[in-house]
Amino acid sequence: MKRIYSLLIIILLLGNVTVKAQNDGISMTLLPHLAYNNFYNPGIPVEQDIVVGFGISNIGLGVYNSSIKYKNLYNFDNGLTTLDLNNLINSLDEHDNFINTNVSVDLLRGGARFGKFFVDVNWRLRLNAELHYSKDFLGFFINGNGHYLGPDNPADFSIGVDLNMFTEFAAGVQYEVNDKLTVGIRPKLLNGIANVSVNDDGTLIYTDPNTYEMTADANVNIRMSTSLDDDISKIGDFGNAIGNNVSGVFGLKDHFGLGVDFGASYIFNDRIGVALGVYDLGYIKWKDAKEKHNHKDDVVINDALVDDIDELLNLDIDLTDLYSGLVEDVWGNDSLYPGEDYKTALKTRIMLQGYYELNPMARFTAISQLYYVNKKLRPAITVAYSGSFYKYFNLTASYTLSKYAGNSIGAGVSFNLGPVNLYVVTDNVLVFTKLGSITKSLTSYRSANMRFGLVLTFGNNKK
Repeated sequence: MKRIYSLLIIILLLGNVTVKAQNDGISMTLLPHLAYNNFYNPGIPVEQDIVVGFGISNIGLGVYNSSIKYKNLYNFDNGLTTLDLNNLINSLDEHDNFINTNVSVDLLRGGARFGKFFVDVNWRLRLNAELHYSKDFLGFFINGNGHYLGPDNPADFSIGVDLNMFTEFAAGVQYEVNDKLTVGIRPKLLNGIANVSVNDDGTLIYTDPNTYEMTADANVNIRMSTSLDDDISKIGDFGNAIGNNVSGVFGLKDHFGLGVDFGASYIFNDRIGVALGVYDLGYIKWKDAKEKHNHKDDVVINDALVDDIDELLNLDIDLTDLYSGLVEDVWGNDSLYPGEDYKTALKTRIMLQGYYELNPMARFTAISQLYYVNKKLRPAITVAYSGSFYKYFNLTASYTLSKYAGNSIGAGVSFNLGPVNLYVVTDNVLVFTKLGSITKSLTSYRSANMRFGLVLTFGNNKK
């Protein structure tokens, strides 16, 4: 029973982080004179002649969700802020809810200009993890199994997991065709570290209206592959392999893939310019896969739910028991079997942007994005201001409208201190302030991210 309570706690905590705490670093590309302006589009001109970065040159952390909103999670009546879980459940989509987390760390970067060419190399560690879940997945715990009585009223307990961890080695080439047009391409060699895919085609939990005994029908497909040295012969072994062994993180294994970024920018005059870029087009091929196709009917769940939410919140969280218990009760902990090689696609992003520069201290930019999350195309629109003050201090502020990642207010600053280029940006600055309850109408509080770094630059090619 404790395992089920703990699961709810974790979901609530995770949701609370996401609503309080992606757009994934779009603000970084808006800062003037930043050596990472071409992060999403290798066709945007790099001003510097030489760029050098080690370890801390570009670190990105992001989390966002599709459905949990700040205004739906809390009640602000009478000047008091209280948790409103029923309102939260009512606001969820029936099936299309997801939480996504991204981490990226640039381990090494170097670039140099050769005439009209700018060539750079980059070695990056990346992690993307996504959980998608049904409305009943949360409603079952919050409202209790009494809302799902009888054979014709099961709880749709479907969840899915998609985790990708890999390193990326990129070699980019940028070419200045003329004073107006710049094009660029960035081929990438990918080395897979770990992949987990859980596809739930319909797990239903039934509650007997007389005895309140719960049974489950599960139809789950599990597929895993890893470069880590530990064996993953069972479902529960995967977490132990990641936690106990990091030898596969930087070693070249058999899980290779290819990717590419490409784009172009065009400057009409001193004030107006446009750019179009495609980021993360590619795949990773995973070998030595382990998989399990599990279909079970009438699995008896002996645990029952509590009626008192206070009792629930006071329970300790045991992650080990939670994980192993969930696997054992619903999916079974049977051995995984050797599977066929398979491919996973990168989450491609297409970006179109245009700007109008009144003067160096006032540039206005509009960005339209299309990106894939949870196997669907997600749009977002950003409008932004940026300014450069004597090239030593630069700042930006933005507002993004996104149906799935939430509307947000971004901000960023950078300092050019001799060869040192220092910056920090976020696409939802209100997360880090106490203005949330006041400005809840301006932001849906479904995302949080931050990028920061320190990079060394030498020379300047800006005309």
